[in-house]
Amino acid sequence: MPARILVVDDEPDVVMIIKTALQAEGYDVASAMNGPDALEEAAETRPDLIILDVMMPGMTGFEVLKVLKSEARTATIPVIMLTGVSDRKKIQEALSSGIEYYVVKPFDFDDLLSKIKQALEGFDT
Repeated sequence: MPARILVVDDEPDVVMIIKTALQAEGYDVASAMNGPDALEEAAETRPDLIILDVMMPGMTGFEVLKVLKSEARTATIPVIMLTGVSDRKKIQEALSSGIEYYVVKPFDFDDLLSKIKQALEGFDT
C-alpha cells in the first residue's frame, strides 16, 4: 500500500505540481489549501507524512504544526515544512517544534523526494 502524503499550501499551482509529481512516484496524495482543512484531513485520514507551507492566510503553518503535535491522533505524523520563509529564527523554531525537514522554496524536487523517503523510512506502517 502506497504511503499517503498530505500536501498543504495556499498556492494551487504549488499543490498541483507537488501532487502530480508525488503521484507519479506512486504515492497516494491528498491536499488542503489552508490550516483548518489540513487539520481536518489529517485527523480523518492520518496521512503517513504532511508537507506543510508556513505562510497561509488565517492560520500559519506553525499554528497548524502546534495543533498537529498536541493531538494524540496526529502527533507522530512526520512533517516537512516547505516554505518561502528562509529566516534563520523561523527555521530554528520549526526544527525545535518537531518537524523532520525544512525546505525553502524554490525547491529542487529530487531533494524534496529524498527528504520524503527519509522521513517515511522511520514511520513504515
